[in-house]
Amino acid sequence: MFLQTLTLAAALVMNNQTPFVATEAETILARPVTPYELVAAKAAPAIVNIKFVMSIDGGFGGEEMNEENEVAGVLIDASGIVLLSSSSMFGYEGMGFQVRPSDIKVFVGDDTEGMAAEVMVRDRDRDLAWLRITDDVEEDLPSIDFASGAEATLGQTMLQVWKLDKFFDRAPYVSEAKVAATVTKPRPLFVASGEVNMGLPVFNESGQPLGLVVMQLPTQEEMEAISANMFGQMVFGQTVLPAAEVHKATAAALASLEDEEE
Repeated sequence: MFLQTLTLAAALVMNNQTPFVATEAETILARPVTPYELVAAKAAPAIVNIKFVMSIDGGFGGEEMNEENEVAGVLIDASGIVLLSSSSMFGYEGMGFQVRPSDIKVFVGDDTEGMAAEVMVRDRDRDLAWLRITDDVEEDLPSIDFASGAEATLGQTMLQVWKLDKFFDRAPYVSEAKVAATVTKPRPLFVASGEVNMGLPVFNESGQPLGLVVMQLPTQEEMEAISANMFGQMVFGQTVLPAAEVHKATAAALASLEDEEE
């Protein structure tokens, strides 16, 4: 009942029915619902673990390397489309070797078997990759709609949900950060001050998605020019692509696939 109540509350918040949410939740739980609980209830079902075999061509010593890896992503469509950081699966651009993922499995909720998936398309500039679950999906999967996102403002609190490891039964973990900077170059982004994980969405305290944490690295030339600025290097993995930009990039990526199929 607790989880059901919070899930209902999160859904109603997204429909701008916040007063009703507070009344219903407090009646059942006999206390106010915290922003952490609202965001966890909304986000946790859509957060997935992705396991795959990572093959590295021309890696250390020039030999091919194969190893199992696990990263996190988020379902963005009920049919089984997963969004994640491209660099978390393929490595960073300019590393000098190629990474090929294979045997991809997506784990939703309490599933321990995993569902087979394939890479649909990537947007290297924005550090985005989209996967499609290829196994039969018997019912709609929980998902996050970035089209319903909100705009981030400087100093705003943002919350992120990720899953603890198997030892802790994959329990949802909520971390908190602040919007520490907003930038327009190389594209619209904002920077988090606090604990955030790449490839996962961040939310405002009402449960609306603010964006997706991505890696934004300068070119090698630009990197050398700012090598003395250690703080500048620290924020490259704390950049967030705003929800509106994630939505636009997703629409463009899926449209490009449709064009290729015609």
